[in-house]
Amino acid sequence: MAGEQMPVVTLPADTRTRRPLRVRGADAVAALRAEWYDPMVRQGLLGLVLVVAGSLSPAFLPDAAPLWSVPGSAALRTTVGSTFVSLVALAGIWLVLDAWLRLRPTGVGRHDFRAVLTLWSTPFLLAPPVFSQDAYSYAAQGWLVSRGIDPYQVGPAALPGAFADNVSRVWLYTPAPYGPLSLQIQRLLVDATGGHLLAPVAGSPLHAYVAAVAMRLPALVGVVLIAACLPALMRHVGATGTEHERGMWLAVANPLMIVHFVGGAHNDALMVGLMVLALWFAGRGRFVTAAVLVGVATAAKQPAALAGLAVAFMFLPSQARRWSAWREILRRTALTAAIALASFAAVSLLTGLGFGWLHAMTVPGSVPTIAPSSLVAQGVNALVLQWGYYEWGGVITGAVETVFGLGTVAFISWMAARIALHRPIRFVSWGLLAAAIGGAALHGWYLLWGGLLLPATRPSPRLVRAAVWVTVGMVVYYATNLAFRNQAGWLAVLSLVPYAALMVRHDRAAWRTPFGISLPA
Repeated sequence: MAGEQMPVVTLPADTRTRRPLRVRGADAVAALRAEWYDPMVRQGLLGLVLVVAGSLSPAFLPDAAPLWSVPGSAALRTTVGSTFVSLVALAGIWLVLDAWLRLRPTGVGRHDFRAVLTLWSTPFLLAPPVFSQDAYSYAAQGWLVSRGIDPYQVGPAALPGAFADNVSRVWLYTPAPYGPLSLQIQRLLVDATGGHLLAPVAGSPLHAYVAAVAMRLPALVGVVLIAACLPALMRHVGATGTEHERGMWLAVANPLMIVHFVGGAHNDALMVGLMVLALWFAGRGRFVTAAVLVGVATAAKQPAALAGLAVAFMFLPSQARRWSAWREILRRTALTAAIALASFAAVSLLTGLGFGWLHAMTVPGSVPTIAPSSLVAQGVNALVLQWGYYEWGGVITGAVETVFGLGTVAFISWMAARIALHRPIRFVSWGLLAAAIGGAALHGWYLLWGGLLLPATRPSPRLVRAAVWVTVGMVVYYATNLAFRNQAGWLAVLSLVPYAALMVRHDRAAWRTPFGISLPA
């Protein structure tokens, strides 16, 4: 496995001449124009437009959404209508995946993947959240905060009305598990989108829907931070040339990120963006700023705390990057933790929400997901229920989750001892992937916590190949899930054939011409 090139403290100085903002803006427009004329970029854009069209269906659009009052929309609720829009979404995903796999770089400078990201994100800007109803929960939690109710104590059902009507039933009575920064941003967006001259009446169905769509704004901030900071992190570990281009393709133009972070408006995007920004500052020796940002990112969502150890180790001088210098390591780690914790506490107190999220940490795992621990627990419970031991269900689930949790902690601790000191970015990436996979709940966007940092770990070709397969698999899973939710399961099953053919064809073509990611000298 290729590692980072060497333990460096600061990023190499950028020798490029700083250009005026006007020139950089003209270059960005030129990049957008150049990408627009690429047929594969236009194909991907068309595919995402079809995904948006397919989202206008009962699968993830709440019954109380104002769009259902539009004349003719009732046809989409029929069997024929919901099957048709499912077919549209499935076809759109096929076009996107085909375009993304064809855009895989074979050289340097062929594509500007930040321009591709911009173009591919535009269909989602005013669209309803896709493949998830979490944004409606965010809006309902912001509505609770706006009305002086603590979302860490009660669920959205505590305040009946349009906001609660949009929330998925499984989350109606659960408290919010998110950090105080996320909840405060949600409140600000709810207040900004209703109750004044240019906005709907506060608490109306239109207000609830517009507020949910507005949850995409902080997600876009996170995506912009990822796209802006990731290139420097790759240069930090020595990834240049074709390796750099392929890293941008794998992360910045990744369909899983675009569909979930931009399309789904998940607050994980802001967490990852702030975390990447913290690592960017750490690479430039801005230790205090990086540690503060780790605390702020943790206030958005708690897994970002893992980046604190990487920030501490990135700031160690080269001569201290050995465990025999444990006093210096301990001092830097303790200082980083103190600064991050202080910034996290400051955000918690300034928002007035405190630390109530501690009581809601088990909420994400309260429903079955595709997490390995959840799947194992469901399988064992199904077997035990066949024998009539109904009272053992909760015990088995708790035991399985505990075993997976301890295994995850052990793995992260092993990585902290083996690689964190010399390869801190790899530690963060793999550690967050382990936390996502080994947790009690797993959603596709959880894999983006650490997956988006993979290009900055200088992954081996095998790992890149696995990441591509996982990306395609997760995108296909959510596309077929939409069809199942639209009562078109037969269509979802049939669609697996063209998806599999697509992936096998591209995989063989890619490995006939190997990725060729260079290894460090």
